[in-house]
Amino acid sequence: MDKKVYLGSCAPKSCPGPVHVIEPGDTLYSIAKKYHTRVRILLALNPFVDIYNLQPGEEICVPMDTPAGETQLVPHVVKKGETIGHILEKYQGSPAELLKSNRCLYDITIPEGMILLLPGQK
Repeated sequence: MDKKVYLGSCAPKSCPGPVHVIEPGDTLYSIAKKYHTRVRILLALNPFVDIYNLQPGEEICVPMDTPAGETQLVPHVVKKGETIGHILEKYQGSPAELLKSNRCLYDITIPEGMILLLPGQK
């Protein structure tokens, strides 16, 4: 059986790593072990998964492997009222890093009439 894998981020059925298709007997622990990750990371990437009733054929997002020397991506589920500024502050990141890891942010529509302050030419 071919496994479905979705790459890219922010598309309707995507995640920052491969998508694991649940097989009979799978548990979050066995999946975490298989992908060398932790159950809590799987839960963060899949907040709506029923951990007590995994069904064969269901798909869950698993984190991608990070090559040595590269920054590991940490999943963050946006909470009501959070802003990009709050998230950048929490993780001590830069807007450029956030955009690089989340290409879908390029497609967010900014309200008409909003004034943005941009650095001028030197």
